[in-house]
Amino acid sequence: MTAHAVRASLRNPLAAFFTLAFPLAFLIIVGTIVGGATTEEGVPVTQFLVAPFAVFGVAQASFTLTAVETAVLRESGVLLRLHAAPIPAAAVVAARICASAVAAGSAVLLLTAVGVLAYDVEIVWNKVPAMLITLALGIACCAALGIALASSVRTVTATQALAQGILIPLAFVSDVFIVNVDLPQPLELLGSFLPLKHLALATAETFRPGAGAGFSPQHLAVLAVWAVVGVLIARHRYGWTPHELGGGPASTRTPGPARTHLSNPLEPGRRSPFMALHGQISYALLGMRRDALSVFFALIFPAMLLALFPTVFGDARVHGMAMAQYLFAGLTAYTIAVTAYVDMPEGLVAARTAGVLKRLLGTPLPFGAYVAGRVCVALLTALLGGTVLAAIGIGFLGVRLDAARLPAVLLAAVLGSLCFSAMGAALAALLPRARSLVAVTLGTLLPLSFLSEIFVVGDQPLPGELTALADLFPLRHLLQALLTATRPDGTGAGFAWGHLTAIAAWALVALAVARRRRAGLV
Repeated sequence: MTAHAVRASLRNPLAAFFTLAFPLAFLIIVGTIVGGATTEEGVPVTQFLVAPFAVFGVAQASFTLTAVETAVLRESGVLLRLHAAPIPAAAVVAARICASAVAAGSAVLLLTAVGVLAYDVEIVWNKVPAMLITLALGIACCAALGIALASSVRTVTATQALAQGILIPLAFVSDVFIVNVDLPQPLELLGSFLPLKHLALATAETFRPGAGAGFSPQHLAVLAVWAVVGVLIARHRYGWTPHELGGGPASTRTPGPARTHLSNPLEPGRRSPFMALHGQISYALLGMRRDALSVFFALIFPAMLLALFPTVFGDARVHGMAMAQYLFAGLTAYTIAVTAYVDMPEGLVAARTAGVLKRLLGTPLPFGAYVAGRVCVALLTALLGGTVLAAIGIGFLGVRLDAARLPAVLLAAVLGSLCFSAMGAALAALLPRARSLVAVTLGTLLPLSFLSEIFVVGDQPLPGELTALADLFPLRHLLQALLTATRPDGTGAGFAWGHLTAIAAWALVALAVARRRRAGLV
């Protein structure tokens, strides 16, 4: 059972990305930025980077991966079939926890090895036993809470959205992504109440050079309490049967009345291209509303970061601008990219995998209208996200927008969305599997977000080689175009023609690739 669970985890590129690739990329980027900086005691700053990023990998493997895979096994009927076999329930649960432990241990080993080899991180050997015990208790705690979450939520999509929606925001208030910062009291209390911060602090102590065993009894006690809470919830709510078949102790749904009225048939005759496009936009919007994870990363996550960072860092400035003003442009660029480059092609590949695109070829609907509908929804979602960010920024954070330069903002947003949609379509035509596509799109977008200074690390400019690398890609040009259009001290109409030209060039190249490889889309 454990070997099967480990193999299933290895076949999930998205899980491997969040567990291994993302923390590693974060370590490399931040390590490159801080360079050879040291603390007052002469210890390299990178000595204190491995622990928080490793904790994020551990939490992704043991909490998110365990929760999602448990929900997938239940809703696909695998758990029900296993229940009919002579396999104890404890063996099934233990296999999932052992698989998450293997993935979490791989993340810790990888980050520690890179830290030692590339950034002069020192292994504090007298604290290694404490590190192993801390990580083991942390994995057990997160896995118990992950199974409890999967047992309490009805669908795989909701489980995935909730797991990421809980873990990623908590990482910002739990000394994982933001370390040694005085948070507002409500956020400080929230982080101290939940287990992730205690796992981060206990693990960080095992990497701190010095004498002693490295144990943190108070933090370990909190982890143990949360592990017991997770076990109790899982024992009470764990079910083998898919919820659609009435499984789960909380399933008390009764079937609704049968539908007796169908919509009127369409009038015969050729539909106009506008009507076809309108229908595909409505269809794609319906799918978008049902994808809770996409909505979270496209709308809620950027808004949360815009509200959080200025609250945490106060009057800090980024490249001469107020943090909220800079982040408004940066997070708008991120929203445009994630809706067009991640969500839009993911929907295309999911439709291809389900055979929808092949069936469409046998209908009067032009294939271009179907793709255009998804591109338009990506644009509409990006504009909605930008509107939400503007409402938060202008209403609460002092962000200023010049009405005379709003056309420049709109042009940058539309051109950026079309560019990233073309790039996403090109990748969808080149890559055969949906899971591979999401791993590639997220695996390139998130590191580029740091290189392009969407997510800033301090007020110091990036090293020249990183800036030169970011300048090769359209995300940085989109950010600069939006900054030019939204700077309070800017002059003129706000059009950054050089950056807009670079975005248009990327769009044309990507469109040419997508057209040439169109057969790969279906």
